[in-house]
Amino acid sequence: MNKDSKSVAVEVLELSGMVEFLAERGGRELNSSGQLRISENQIIHTSVCCCAGSLDKFVCGNLCGTSGLGDVGGSVDIVYIDQNKWIDLARVHSQAVVSGGIYELYGRLTRAVEEGRVIFPLSVSHIIETSKRNDPVSRQHLAETQAKFSRGYAYRSRKGRLLVEVREALGRLLGLNIPEMSQNWVLACGFLQAFEELDELVAPPQSVRLIEAINGSVKPDVFYTRYMREQNDQQRRLAHEVVSTHAASLIEQFESARAELAGVSMDMRQRVYSAKLFIEHQDMFMRVLYGIGGSFEMFDEIKERAIVSMIEDVPTLYVEAAMVSRIESESGRLKSNDLFDIQSCYTAIPYSSCFVAEKASISRARQAGLDAKYPVVLSSSLETLLNFY
Repeated sequence: MNKDSKSVAVEVLELSGMVEFLAERGGRELNSSGQLRISENQIIHTSVCCCAGSLDKFVCGNLCGTSGLGDVGGSVDIVYIDQNKWIDLARVHSQAVVSGGIYELYGRLTRAVEEGRVIFPLSVSHIIETSKRNDPVSRQHLAETQAKFSRGYAYRSRKGRLLVEVREALGRLLGLNIPEMSQNWVLACGFLQAFEELDELVAPPQSVRLIEAINGSVKPDVFYTRYMREQNDQQRRLAHEVVSTHAASLIEQFESARAELAGVSMDMRQRVYSAKLFIEHQDMFMRVLYGIGGSFEMFDEIKERAIVSMIEDVPTLYVEAAMVSRIESESGRLKSNDLFDIQSCYTAIPYSSCFVAEKASISRARQAGLDAKYPVVLSSSLETLLNFY
């Protein structure tokens, strides 16, 4: 597949070079005394295969390995809040705010998290945006707040989610008996698993062993705050320059695609983008199909239904197409933050009890009917959570 054809909404997040940077800082070994030792020169470069067999330990029962929520019950609420909302909570954490609705909410959420009633997982965009903050004090306050309420858990990588989503969609479509995934499988222990190279569902064995070693030696919330505190500043700035460069390139591609569809209805834009996503992911669909005992002949027999199902019944792809088509139909040039907003929506909306973001994102999500398609409360106000906790 030509790199230029890759879906606009994800390339900046997954091909930016940030993953390699994170893996370098996360590349740690256990010394003889069982303590973590930073391997400064270790950079993980891996080729990720999509293999249904890698799901074995995540099906039929509680999550295994290092990935599950452990002591968190299955009824826990999963709440996504965007970066600006995290910053509001961090101002309470740093004692810059000592009264008012957000101050009251902070106390309530602290108790709810401690009681196991709710968790606020991190996404790729949270991690990148927090790392980008140049002021080490404000970055640390923000990281500590995120660690407190996320407990170091993250929505697992896009490729990891797609593996499960496609597997389940194909199983339903073909009438195959697919083992049910464990509850809360979408949450991963440790922020590094938000990146596909280190997501246990799709990572190679050496990366899985690395994650297991890290999680066996340090709590995920502690590891996250330590990472944000101990980043090499020169490397950090270089990594974010790479992110910015890719974002600028993607925006140009996005604007070019938008111009080609000038005058086309939003509904047609969504169909066009959905078709593009189907084409880009065909190889993955077939690999997963073979992995669950299907065949090309089986797929070919239901090809017309499959084209629709592989987008509408695969949450990550459906939400991406819905959000991108709505942004494309708006006036005004795309900004880099819009790319992260799209990523946040297709990561969290299908799997969260509540999704709190800026008004523009919430408006698009409601227009797309995402709160009807998925059991999620959409809100632009953090104080909405006062109604629940």
